[in-house]
This record gives sequence, structure tokens and C-alpha cells, in this order.
Amino acid sequence: MTSKKRFRIRHLILLFIMIYVVCTLVAQQLKMMDLARQEAELKRQIEAAMQEREQLKKQIQLLHTDSYIEMIARDKLGLVKPDEYIYKKSKSSP
Repeated sequence: MTSKKRFRIRHLILLFIMIYVVCTLVAQQLKMMDLARQEAELKRQIEAAMQEREQLKKQIQLLHTDSYIEMIARDKLGLVKPDEYIYKKSKSSP
């Protein structure tokens, strides 16, 4: 082989290696950007779940108060205290 052909082959091999490296780097950069986006989304979901958890904790604390239990007993179950009377207004038709 002549030195010109060896020179061309070396350059061609070097060019293919460089193209491969650049393509690999671009693919990795795109993958990193996608993972960063996913991480941000997951952090947002975690924050929302934490806020919901706090709200549920507050609601559970409210459920254990006497005033809430009394309200439920009166409104939903129609219970009354001893010697207490409930007056209901009847709907009159026009």
C-alpha cells in the first residue's frame, strides 16, 4: 500500500471514531436532560404529596375533637342531648 492510502484510511478511521464519540456525547446529554426533567417532576409530586399528608393529618386531628363528633351526631345522625327538642321548619307550598 502506498503512504497516501494509509493516510486516507487513518483519517477515515479517525473520522468515524470522532463521529461515534460526538453522537454518543449528544445522546448522553439528551438522556441527562430527560432525567433532570423527570427529577423535577418527581420533586413536584413529592411536595404535593407532603402537603396532602399535612392536610390529612390536620383533618384526622379535627375528627378526634368533641365538637366535631357532636356536630356529626347532630347533623348526620339526628341525635339530641337529653331534654333537648329539635324544631324543624316545614316547607310550605305557595
